Amino acid sequence: MKRLFLPVLAAVVLAGCNQTSQPAEQPAATTTDQTALDTAAADGTATAPATKEAPQLKTAPGPEALTVSLRFKPVAGALRTEAFLKLVGKETKEINLGSFPGKPDVVDAAKAERAGYPQGWIVGFRSYEPGSGTGADVAVLPGDDLSHLRIMQRRIDESASEPFTFQIARELALAGPSKLTPAK
Repeated sequence: MKRLFLPVLAAVVLAGCNQTSQPAEQPAATTTDQTALDTAAADGTATAPATKEAPQLKTAPGPEALTVSLRFKPVAGALRTEAFLKLVGKETKEINLGSFPGKPDVVDAAKAERAGYPQGWIVGFRSYEPGSGTGADVAVLPGDDLSHLRIMQRRIDESASEPFTFQIARELALAGPSKLTPAK
């Protein structure tokens, strides 16, 4: 008797610890689903049982549209001009780009191509002082990601043997992902 008692006790304990369901223990279709299937079969219109709709996932907002433009203000008593970058979106922001010689000329696509502006530029200008033969080119580009703005600048010097290359003058963080377009 003792020989049978221990193996039987072990089998009962192990069976109680087994939490996986057996194929015979699979839950059957609910009665409302089964009734709907029976009714549909009797009517001849078989439809799938009603299922719960998946909850709608909230998607991240797309990039904010920002309009980029340039504004210039003459410096009193000097042959220089202050340049400002204006960003218009949910909020309007104006960034001082600095003081430049002469009156800047806003660059269009044809002038930018002739002057060798970087690919992807949005807005830009060229300032030039004829008396000294020097000046600067400024280009505004999107940064490496949609949440930065890159301002690039190069010197202009007629006496230089080779043209200067554009250098990153400043990189600005934007409020969030943004799609930059030039103002019309």
